[in-house]
Amino acid sequence: MAHLLILLAHDPTVQPALNELISHLGTAATDLYTAFLNDSIALARQVARANVTVVAQHGSALGERMDGRSAPAIITLPDMLPTTLAVAVAHALSTGPVVLFGNDLPHMPIWRLRDTLTHLEGGADVVIGPDERGGWYLIGLRAAHPALLRALPGCDDSPDDLCIAAANHGLRVTNIPAWYGLDNLADLEQLSLDLRTMPRDVAPHTRALLNGDTVQARVVGG
Repeated sequence: MAHLLILLAHDPTVQPALNELISHLGTAATDLYTAFLNDSIALARQVARANVTVVAQHGSALGERMDGRSAPAIITLPDMLPTTLAVAVAHALSTGPVVLFGNDLPHMPIWRLRDTLTHLEGGADVVIGPDERGGWYLIGLRAAHPALLRALPGCDDSPDDLCIAAANHGLRVTNIPAWYGLDNLADLEQLSLDLRTMPRDVAPHTRALLNGDTVQARVVGG
């Protein structure tokens, strides 16, 4: 069975000043990132024959705020460093391919997940979803190759070393189209625009929060 690991890499309950968006929104960031997480879980649940797990850092309170009707299992790690994350990934890979993606992707098209698993089932060793700033928003791995686990990038790092490690060992890398995460106010404004043309069932928790007063006021007026 495939494993979809949702990484709580951007978590205002652990690092309240991690990025511009979290810093600007203040206490409202927790509600927003809870909405992101619940929508990301709902997105992953649409993938057939896949096990969904949330990976959180010790001390996170987001897990307690998940929608109880569909809350997946949670793996708690001491930190989100690549070496720590690699241990959890290797364990999951023992029973099937793994797809990693962040908790700030409530708007990601579902076919990105499905296509990633199709590529892995078709023989790709690594699947990279590059983000628009040179990092990554999704990584798929077919097996626990030691070189790949050693080169696993941090959540805000470039995947270049992972691609180089794959090439050095004759492993096949496939890229899927780029997408954007939600790190700053411009990203949030872009999301608000994009949601207007997306189906109503895309990111309902996030959509409802963005249409409310608290987050809108913080975005517009600070």
